[in-house]
Amino acid sequence: MRVIRLPSPEYLARRALPLVLPAAGALALLAIGVLILLPTPTTLGAYLLLGALLTSIGVTAVLYRRGRVKASATLIAYVAAVFPLLSSLVLGLERNPLIYLSALGVALAGLLAGPQTLRAVARDSLTLVVGLVVASLVIGPDKGIGASGERIATGLTLATLLLGVAVMGWVSVHQRRGLIAWRIRTASRSRRREAALQRTRADLEAALRERDRLHDRLYQQRLELEAARAAAEAAARAKASFIATMSHELRTPLNIIIGFSTAMIEHPEIYETPTLAPPIVADLAEIRRNGQHLLRLINEVLDLAQVEAGRLELHLAPLPLVPVLDAMFQAARGLVQNRPVQLRREYSGALPMVVADEVRVRQVLLNLLSNACKFTHTGEVALGACASSVEVTIWVRDTGIGIAPADQERIFNYFERVDRDDSRLYTGTGLGLAISRWLVELHGGRIWLESELGKGSTFYFTLPRTPAPGVAVAPLSAGVAQREGD
Repeated sequence: MRVIRLPSPEYLARRALPLVLPAAGALALLAIGVLILLPTPTTLGAYLLLGALLTSIGVTAVLYRRGRVKASATLIAYVAAVFPLLSSLVLGLERNPLIYLSALGVALAGLLAGPQTLRAVARDSLTLVVGLVVASLVIGPDKGIGASGERIATGLTLATLLLGVAVMGWVSVHQRRGLIAWRIRTASRSRRREAALQRTRADLEAALRERDRLHDRLYQQRLELEAARAAAEAAARAKASFIATMSHELRTPLNIIIGFSTAMIEHPEIYETPTLAPPIVADLAEIRRNGQHLLRLINEVLDLAQVEAGRLELHLAPLPLVPVLDAMFQAARGLVQNRPVQLRREYSGALPMVVADEVRVRQVLLNLLSNACKFTHTGEVALGACASSVEVTIWVRDTGIGIAPADQERIFNYFERVDRDDSRLYTGTGLGLAISRWLVELHGGRIWLESELGKGSTFYFTLPRTPAPGVAVAPLSAGVAQREGD
């Protein structure tokens, strides 16, 4: 809570005494001049009283010049209150109007010296009035009943006047102090409001400067981002153009190599020879196998570029899964070759249709089956599926080398492969699972795995039975519809 400090009585006395002292001195000198000019004889007591008054005023002035403001204010209040009462010693108590000027001293005490001095001056003045009345009754020259009554009445009137002035002075002092306190509080609140407004203005100016700085920075960043985006788009266009050109330039000779090697193996008669020597057939088979492997790598890189560019589109249509699974199961027989690996079906012929792109589903299944057959030397590879109300879950299970828990998440990233001592024995680019994940997620499904190192792995993915809202689906073909009806 903030304490309000009121101005002390010394503050008011310091302002008023330079006016009160000259006025009191002038009145005393005027009184001496009047006494000198009066035709009636003047007693010695009157001159002594006026001399004491001038002396008191001089002492008050000396105290004021020495900085003792409170003492000078108290002394001038006593002088103004007591000397009019002491005039009754010269002029008498009754029919003496000067005694009523003592009320001026009481008022000055409240104005210049504060409430405590006011009480002291009023108390001493009342005591002096009582003493003067009692003394005039005891030792006065006229002791008649009428004179005594008049003196008592004068004393009561004077005492009432002094008491009333003291009460009004006390009330005025407190009212004045309350008014001053109110004005100080008002001024203090005004200063606080002004300081708060200045701080708010300073904060607003700082906020505006910060806003302008951030705006300039944002503008510069926007320019930099636009330049970076333009550069990225140019790089993406250049990469897409390069990949498209290279895919065309590489696919054409590879298809020729694969086609001619296949023709030479399967139809040697076109070269006017019934059969080819076994070493030649083996070499041609190796040429065809490596050509097909290189073509798959090119296709994977092209798919990756289309996924990154967001241009890989799916041709969704109602797809019966059983024929697709049967075809991929037959393809897996060629992947196992002559190893002691058994292929197992874990699905029935009652699977519902899904909404999918058949070519991309075959690509995902081929990637998973190729990995399972590649990493399984003995045991089995299983292809299975089951249906729920909203989706079909397909899995590929093997009893191969397995995948460590630390590697199970990252193998779905681009160019990631399992780090093993014998990893060089297994070919691959590390793109198959990454592309499979993209293809499954584009269908609205999900892909995950369960694996234990040294015991095998199971890869799962899901396909929705109904299309997502707003996705266009091709109508069911007549052949597919006929097979489903059968």
